[in-house]
Parts: sequence; structure tokens; C-alpha cells
Amino acid sequence: MHATPKRCPRGGFPFLATLLFALAISLTRLAAEDETVIEIKAIAGLRYDTPRFQVAPGAKVRLVLENTDDMAHNLVITAPGARMEVATAAMTLPMTPTQDFIPEMKEVLWAIPVLPPGKSGTISFTAPAKQGVYPYVCSFPGHGVIMYGAMYVTKKDMPPLAKDPNVPESAKEFADKSSPHAYVPKPPYLYRMFLRDSGPASIAVALPGEQNYCWDAGACRLRYAWRGGFLDPLPHWRGNGDAFANVKGRIYWRAGAAFPLRIGAREKVPVVQFRGYRLLERYPEFRYEIDGVEVRELIKPQQQGGLQDTFTLGPVKAPVFYVTDPDRGATFASRVGKFEQGVLQLTPEAARSFTITITEVPGQEPLGYWSMNDILTEKKPLPVPGVNGRAIVFDGKKAQFATGLKTDALKTGATFALWAKLAKAATPEQVVVGARAGQDEFALGANLSGSTGFGVATSLAGTDEKIVTSQAADTEWHHLAATFGVEGCTFYLDGQKSGTGRLQLPPGAEVFLGSAGSAKFAAATLDEARIYDRALSDAEVLALYQSDRQPSITPETDK
Repeated sequence: MHATPKRCPRGGFPFLATLLFALAISLTRLAAEDETVIEIKAIAGLRYDTPRFQVAPGAKVRLVLENTDDMAHNLVITAPGARMEVATAAMTLPMTPTQDFIPEMKEVLWAIPVLPPGKSGTISFTAPAKQGVYPYVCSFPGHGVIMYGAMYVTKKDMPPLAKDPNVPESAKEFADKSSPHAYVPKPPYLYRMFLRDSGPASIAVALPGEQNYCWDAGACRLRYAWRGGFLDPLPHWRGNGDAFANVKGRIYWRAGAAFPLRIGAREKVPVVQFRGYRLLERYPEFRYEIDGVEVRELIKPQQQGGLQDTFTLGPVKAPVFYVTDPDRGATFASRVGKFEQGVLQLTPEAARSFTITITEVPGQEPLGYWSMNDILTEKKPLPVPGVNGRAIVFDGKKAQFATGLKTDALKTGATFALWAKLAKAATPEQVVVGARAGQDEFALGANLSGSTGFGVATSLAGTDEKIVTSQAADTEWHHLAATFGVEGCTFYLDGQKSGTGRLQLPPGAEVFLGSAGSAKFAAATLDEARIYDRALSDAEVLALYQSDRQPSITPETDK
């Protein structure tokens, strides 16, 4: 006969089960006590809040990453010295909705995939038996240059944080925000950034020789080129990716509205599709399609300044056209074919591989330009439809924008030009561009100094001067421009010369859009604001007026 086991009271446990349960709890506690738990947060400014940590060789590690930033981040632990190799390889991976930017290579030891804002991820591993410094990095494209840290596998003490070469500079001196880099990067290198007058998928590239450019991956085209300093990315990082990085050098060329490459006919606007990019000796080669034809584009610097833009196309059976705007701040040339009125025509054979050289025409482009297609600051409203693209509404109270320019940079000549649409015609002192230094002032706008109409006015050393049109101010769009040269000031209304005078700019005055400093705020919608460090001719001012009124011609993805 089989013995019938005794039943436990309701809710109880047999003795053996109780013993096993207690033993399991003990083992779990021992395992937990033997496990090193590291908690790291991804925070604003492309940083990990824990720049380094230490574990013993062979230790069991559980690493938890919490993304408290407003941008996506991951964490990849690499072999010693392989941080930038892994980060660079990640940038060559194709952009897909599920891409975690973790390259398949032996230098990648462990990784937490890309985490959206507010999410957490965990990995558990056994630390290497070999002592050393094992970097961890956010391999999301563009982040790995400054977003990294160090896992020390050692029984010895870590070096002082202030002298640790394996952590970012920002981790050493949190109060010092002067440099965004953990080291001085060597061109070529790139950032994925929000840049003005470009799409959200912008790529800024620093080239040797202080040549730089912005390439728009959404529109598959070069947007503009500049020389000098590269970028100030801190506004973008401090704004959690919700603000624009600032160009530090001078933009000398901007692309026109027309998409440059055409197949079959110069008037045909192509359909474009971005296919990613890869790095060739650290230079990005962009890959995309136009009307189904594969295109590879590689941009390098010219020795004498400017850019060399090389295109490699898949098989084509029709002529290929490269369309430029010859009136902008660069000259274009090609060893194959000849530009005629800004258009290069190539045979299908010649179009398989050709190079365009882009050379700066000094002083052609403005010193400062604001298309108003983007939000100027975090406090400004969203853009509204304007004369060309979009425009910004200034509220007539405190809506102003500091351009970062001073009149000292305009000693050899100046031109201020923009479109303005007043909210109310009768409102006095509508300053759409102004500058002030102490009691000295410059103002461009409407109803200035008690006179009705559009015009320009200055106050310098107690002497007031003004040029005002006989046309009364209204609430229609008007193009206002004022030039300053050796012969004084000229005012233009809608491209036409409307008056001259001996007006001069106040020295050392900061220039604003939408006000004369902290007073005389404009209640108006402003568009296409430009400031030149030379006096434009009558024909150039008229050309500005006419070009802004022309409709844009862009490919479908660029609308």
C-alpha cells in the first residue's frame, strides 16, 4: 500500500518546499550581494551623468541605463582604445526605424540598444579578466565624439577625475562650458544637427582648411558652404535637440531654390530618395536616388579654398543637367562640359562621374542672413507663410532678435534689407531693423521720428537725420533696404531708390531685428532679412526684391 501524504493546512507549504524556497531566497541574496550594479543616466547636453566607474576583474556587473534626455541614446562598451572606431562604424549603418547603431564587430563587447526618451535598458555581464580601461559610448550618429565614459577594470585606484584622459572634458570641469569637445577634433568630421535653412536631417561637415558645409539628407542636396570656424553646437544640445546649432564662420555660398541635378530635361524637378552614407577616409559619401537613378556624392576641400563636389551616377540614357544660380556667392566649374548661364549639360557617358568645383566670390553673400523659415529663438512663435517660404511675427512688445552683429563690422559699407508687413499702419516707430549704442541709434522701418511713411533714421551725437518716403505706411508686404557707403545713405522701397542723405551708422552698436534694442518694437511680420558688409548697388537691391518674389522650384521631398 502507498502511504497517503499528509495535506498541509490551506495556504501552507510542505516542509521540503519551505526549505527549498528559503534556500532559493538565500542564493538570490548572495548572487545579488555578489553583483555590482551600475546605474547611469543619459542627460541633456550629450552626456552620461556617470563619466566612469570601477569594477574588479571577473566581477558580475548589472548596468542600468536610464534615458532622461529628450533625444534617443544607447550605450556600447568597447574593447580598450576602440571607442571612436566603433562610433565611426556606427555612422555608416543605414538609417532605419529599428536601427540601434550597434555595428557587428569584435570591438563591441556589450551594448544597450537605442532607448527613446524616458525609457530604461539593462545588461548583465562578467567583467573581463584582463585589467584595463574599457570605454563606453553612445554610438548614435554624431553623439560619440563627446558622449562617452570609461569602465575601469582594476583593483587599483582610478586616476584623479581632473586628470583622467579617458573621460570628456565636461566631466572634469562641469562649470567650464567653453568647449563642447572632449578633445580637439581633426577634420574631416561631421555632426547630425538642426541647422537653420535646412531640413531636420541636416549633416554639418568640417573639412580641412577651415572649409565647411551643410548637407540636407531629407532633400538630398548641398545647402550652403562656409569658411572659418565650424559650429557652436551648445544651443542644440542645451535645448535637448530642440534648438539650432550656430555657424561660427562666414557662409559664402547658399544653394538656390532649384534642385541641382536633373535627368532628361533641365526643367524637370526630380523625385529624390536618401539611401544613407558611408565614410571614405573619414569623408562622408552620400548615397541617394533621383528618379530611380543611384547617385553617390563626395565633397572634399579645394587647396585654394572652396569645395570639390564629385558625383557618381548609375546608368542613365538621357542627358544630365547640373543647375546653379550664377548670381550667388560662388563660381562653378567642371572639367567636363561647360556652364552656360549657370547650367551644365552632360552626356550620359560624361555624367557617370564628374566633379564640380565651387569657389567663393568674396563679399557676394550677406554677412548675416535670416530666411525666417525657422524659429529664431525658443520664445518666438512658429513661422507663418511669408513672401518667400515662411516669415516670423513680431508682436510689437518684446519680440526682438539680437543678430550677434555690431556696426563695427560694417565700417567699410553696409546694407540692411528685408521684407516687412505691418500689423497696423498708423502705429508709430515701427523699427524692423535697428541698432543702439548709448543714445546713438539707427532705425529702418516705418513712421520714424514723427514722420508718416517708410524710411530710415539715425541719431548720432545728438544730431537726427532721416529719409522718409511720401508713400504712407500700409499693411501690405514691402521690401525695405538701406545702404551706407562713402557718399552716405540710400533708402529703397520695393527695389526702387526712394531717397538719399548723409546718414551714418552709430559706432559700436548692436544690431537687432524687430526693434532698436530695448525700445521701439515692431508689430510686423518680417521675412528674408539680410545684412551685408558692403553697400549694394541699385541693380543689386532691385535683384534682391525680384528674386524673393519668384516662386521656389524644389523636388517633392523638399516642399
